Amino acid sequence: MKINGRYGPFSPKPDQAPYYRKRQRRQEATRRQQTAQRAAWLDKHRTCANGCGRPVAFYDQIHYALRYSGCCSAECEAERERRGIEVGADSLSPDE
Repeated sequence: MKINGRYGPFSPKPDQAPYYRKRQRRQEATRRQQTAQRAAWLDKHRTCANGCGRPVAFYDQIHYALRYSGCCSAECEAERERRGIEVGADSLSPDE
């Protein structure tokens, strides 16, 4: 069994093998969980938050950063903010 350690790949001593095997399984499980979380996040943000159905705009350099607050364009973002302000104005009354 080869393990990637601090100074490169090595074969652990027989009495240390169970520890390294557990650690390797734990790290693989963590990696799988993180991959599943990223996939779920990308699936959630696949279409425009404004509801127009077009794909979401991401930044070119950072692939997990949304442009325009999850909308496809600046126009869609402005429309969404305008609708949000209108909805917010209707829901609050001076009596409350």
